[in-house]
Amino acid sequence: MSTLPVISDPKTTQAEFQIGYIWVALATAVFAGFAIGAHLAFIIGFDFSLGRGFAGLVQTHGHVQLVGWAGLFMIGISLHIIPRLASVPIANPRWIPRILWLMAGGLLLRSLAHPTLAYRGESAFGYWAVVGSGLLEWGGVGIYVTLLLRTLRGVRDAKRQPALLSVRPFFATMLAGWMLYASINLLLLFDMAWRGDVVMDPAWNQFDIEIFIGLVLLPVAFAFSSRMLPLYLALRAPDWPVRGTAYAYVVSLAVQVIPSIPLVSGLDPEVARIVSSLGSLLKGGVILWFVWQLDILTRCWDAWTVKREVAPLPDKRPARWGLPDYGEFGRFERLVYAAYTWLVLAALFEMLVGGASLLGNPLPIATDAIRHMVLLGFITHLIFGVSVRVIPGLLKKRCVASVRLVDATFWLGSTAAACRVLPLLAPSSLIDAVPGSALIAQAAFGFSGMIGLVAVTCLAMNLWKTAVAE
Repeated sequence: MSTLPVISDPKTTQAEFQIGYIWVALATAVFAGFAIGAHLAFIIGFDFSLGRGFAGLVQTHGHVQLVGWAGLFMIGISLHIIPRLASVPIANPRWIPRILWLMAGGLLLRSLAHPTLAYRGESAFGYWAVVGSGLLEWGGVGIYVTLLLRTLRGVRDAKRQPALLSVRPFFATMLAGWMLYASINLLLLFDMAWRGDVVMDPAWNQFDIEIFIGLVLLPVAFAFSSRMLPLYLALRAPDWPVRGTAYAYVVSLAVQVIPSIPLVSGLDPEVARIVSSLGSLLKGGVILWFVWQLDILTRCWDAWTVKREVAPLPDKRPARWGLPDYGEFGRFERLVYAAYTWLVLAALFEMLVGGASLLGNPLPIATDAIRHMVLLGFITHLIFGVSVRVIPGLLKKRCVASVRLVDATFWLGSTAAACRVLPLLAPSSLIDAVPGSALIAQAAFGFSGMIGLVAVTCLAMNLWKTAVAE
């Protein structure tokens, strides 16, 4: 008897994972984001001449790292995870690869045109190229936001989807942040071309970066952490008030960021400083509360599996102590622990700076140090750890190709973050008092970018070897 072919219904079938997002994110990081960062850190660390195009190169590096490295990684994962949390397939899955082409095209134009414009001066073609990059990215972001909004709105009864309900405010914040960032970025590029300048307005560009970090990267990291890390690290069940924490985070971020809008801060700088400092205190406190409740560093609560544990079968070897795997993904948990250690440090320093500012005693701590605690310390290490644990499964592989490359990624990534951040935090009095410390700090900062580049290259090699393995 012949069997009839099974015809899947596109209205109920989830789209396959698009590994292209991961490859483009890694290629962008290796050949543009981390590569430019290594160049900039070396120039700054060893006091080379900055050159006329330095500011433009800094802006290019920041944008490519945010959107190309962290952003594309999270877009690719979210397009796979969010529809499954919602139990609602993407309405138009054929648009998923088109988003990638738009984003990749925009990033390529920006990576080539903006540095060239900055070093070679005014060029009509260069201005058209950088504005075109913003248009392409804005289009890709618009489609991405539209697809996920339609997916989230397709949930008929949110109460029957508790896994989504608890983190939905984080996802809503992320989508709003993507659209806001892409729109401001496009307007800033238009403004730069109109003025015939080679850099975007520094104050507005700084505000746009804070928008992306605060509204996009941190919320989506918190959402995925609260839903995925309990499974992969045997943490407590996410039965604590995740949704309320999300709302508290959004409120604290608004208190911190709104006064820093250039048009707002100019009205009354003193009031803006006070309100923004209060927001820094509140946001840091909310982040510490989130990490405490996640229980990733403290392990104060029982794992969600504690009531489900049964004796292993006679022919089945036990899992690693305290973890649900057998080591086939390497010691990925160290990367995740490192990520959250850096996040805690960033929150503490942000609270310290905010509290000192409220008291009228500003601390000489560079905002760049705190920003790199979040970006290089937290976000990058979280991507490092989660990707080697999650992506093999999405590629239908049972293990990562090389556990040694996982270890190398951890040591190199941690060293890069420490070398990038610690020289900025060391008091000048200490550096002056200890012989040779200035040279050590200079060398650490100068080589931090290169070390980070090698770390992300190790990750790229590991994931590629995993993908092509039989």
